[in-house]
Amino acid sequence: MRNVMRKIALMAAALMIMAVPVFADETSVMPNMEQAEQGGKNECLLVAMNCGQQVDSIQQRIERIQHEIGRGTAVYTNEELRRLQDQLEEANRNFNELQTGA
Repeated sequence: MRNVMRKIALMAAALMIMAVPVFADETSVMPNMEQAEQGGKNECLLVAMNCGQQVDSIQQRIERIQHEIGRGTAVYTNEELRRLQDQLEEANRNFNELQTGA
């Protein structure tokens, strides 16, 4: 009986050890929108870092940039806001070109 309990304990410990990297991997990549909502800067928009596997449509990108610009100087510097404004103008130009076909 003692051997059975020991084997069960070892099996449980082995399963827990193997599960830790899986849980760590799932939580390590935070979507940028969630990161921005938690008070941080959206580095994916600013410097194309920490984007993960995020792919947006042009409309989604415009909305995300507008949201980040709306957060203002409480989160971003004036230079970063200028950069976001430039990205918004470029995204709007691209959107209009796709709509008009020009």
